[in-house]
Parts: sequence; structure tokens; C-alpha cells
Amino acid sequence: MPLFSLIIPIYKVEAYLDKCISSVLQQEYANIEIILVDDGSPDNCPAICDAFARKDSRIKVIHKINEGASAARNSGILAATGDYLMFLDADDYWEGANSLMNLAKTIEKSGAEVVLYGAKDVIIHDNSTTISRGYYQIDTIRKGKEEAVKSLFETNHFPASAWILTIQRKIVLDHKLFFKTGIKAEDIDWILNVFHHVEKFDAINDTFYMYLKNRPGALTTTSDAKSAHDILYSVQKWMPILEADFTKTNRYLLSFLTYQYITSFIIYSGVSKLEKINLLPVLKSNLVILKYARGKRSLLCKFLIHFFGISLASKIFQMVHVAMNRWPNLKKVI
Repeated sequence: MPLFSLIIPIYKVEAYLDKCISSVLQQEYANIEIILVDDGSPDNCPAICDAFARKDSRIKVIHKINEGASAARNSGILAATGDYLMFLDADDYWEGANSLMNLAKTIEKSGAEVVLYGAKDVIIHDNSTTISRGYYQIDTIRKGKEEAVKSLFETNHFPASAWILTIQRKIVLDHKLFFKTGIKAEDIDWILNVFHHVEKFDAINDTFYMYLKNRPGALTTTSDAKSAHDILYSVQKWMPILEADFTKTNRYLLSFLTYQYITSFIIYSGVSKLEKINLLPVLKSNLVILKYARGKRSLLCKFLIHFFGISLASKIFQMVHVAMNRWPNLKKVI
């Protein structure tokens, strides 16, 4: 059975860290190493990490200077010894005790290079949960890369975060699938890199990853102009690469890139006038990516951008985004 290396980057999450680590330790599957990467956290996180390491020999702690989540994850990758890598954000947690065992059994049967799993959004103000990932078309995903990518898109389950999958460590090292440092939207670039190189996929429908949604102070709730520029970095990097080999799979990956481009409009709406002035030319120069829009939401966004222009469309996107966060059931309608 495979050894999993779970990498947890840690910075200013003192209130959440105990629950995060404890949720992993309750898994019945024991063949796991937990790599806690203290990214120079100024609070009590380093001491919490060391205390857990003293209690369980499977836990390794890396103390380093603060360089951001990407560098922390990369440090964890280089320290890992497992067959498969997994990622967990320190303010999130796992639910239940059997999912890691189910993941290991799936890998034993299929030998897949990447296995996706499910997740739930945890609404922080009332602790309610909504399934955000799961219900995968597993038989289709197992047929090969083209069928897997098509299925993930058509069911709105294409991953946008590193923490929604496990990947063979050998694949990561062979293809140097490290996280781009210095950017906030590092998962976009990394996911595209993974799908560019991996051929064999599988999935389980266990929704054990619990994503704490809209936590105050979290990176996902503190988007700024840099966040938008970093999304556009991935657009500018990957569009020519994917267009150069215009396979059906890469057509879907370009659609994923289009959706990420559209999210930068939400950020644009909320930044200062000066930041808008700097960001607007970059948004305009990448409008061509909209030709790869597919799916109801992306096509509607494409229409609104062309009809109303960037400024007004971005305000509409932001209002809808806020409403969908407040009332998650709107996602079923929009």
C-alpha cells in the first residue's frame, strides 16, 4: 500500500492548526508522513508543530523564513519520501476516518498517477457545509486523459486547487512540478502543469476535504491587484503553450484558463483607481482568451464583457460573486 506524504504549509493559523493536524491523525490508514512547513509564522504555530512532532513519529517539521505558500509547499515536496503527495491548507481539515484507506485501495487497483477526491465548503458563520467536489464520473475518468479532462469539465469538477488531488511524487520530481514562487494564484499554474504532463487519472467520491470558506484574513478572501496580475501571468504563460499543441484536451485546458481569466474581473472591480489603471491594459491584451470560453457561465460572462465592456461587466461579476457566496444555492440557478 502506498506511503502518502501530506504537506501542510503553515502561517498565522494558530486558531485552526490543532484541528487540522488532529483530523489527519484520526485516519485509520497509518502509512502516511505529515510534513508541517512552518513558513516563519510569528504566532504560536511553530510550538504547536513541534508539540505534535514529539507525539507522533510520522510528523516532520520544517522551520523556515517566510517566503509564501508556494515556497513552503516546495520545501515539503523536497523533504517528502512518500509514493504520493497530498496538500492540506492549515486552516482546513479532513473529515472522517476511512477516506485515506479508500484512496490507497483505489491507487492499488488502478496505479493512477493522479487521483481526485471530494470536498465540502464549510460556511464559517454558521458551520454549514455544501459539497463542492464529488460525484465524479469515475468510470469515464479511468478511460484516459482525454476522457478524464472532458468529464471533469462537463460536470464542473475540474480542479482549481492542489489540495483536491493526490499525485505520484515521481511524476512531480521527473517533470519538476514545483509551485511558482512569488505569485498568489500559484494553484492555477500548478494544476495546468500537472494536467499537461499526467496521463493516467482516477477518482473517489469521498468528500473528506473540508474547505473553510471565506475565513477572514485568508489569502482567498484578501485578493488585490497582485492577485489579478498573477492570474494573468498564468494566462500569458499557458495560452501559447496549449495553442501550440491544439489537442482536444488542451482545448479544455484553455477553457479552464478562460474561466480563471474571468475571475480576474471580479478582483478588478474591487481595486483602487490607480490599480485599475495599471491592470486594465493587461486585461485588454488578454481578451483573446475569451474565444475558448465554453460552458453556460463562461459564455454568459464572455457576452457581458463584449456587450458592457470591462468596467461594467466586472461590477456585475463582483455582485454575482458576493451573492453566490452569501446564498450558495444560487450556483444551481446561475
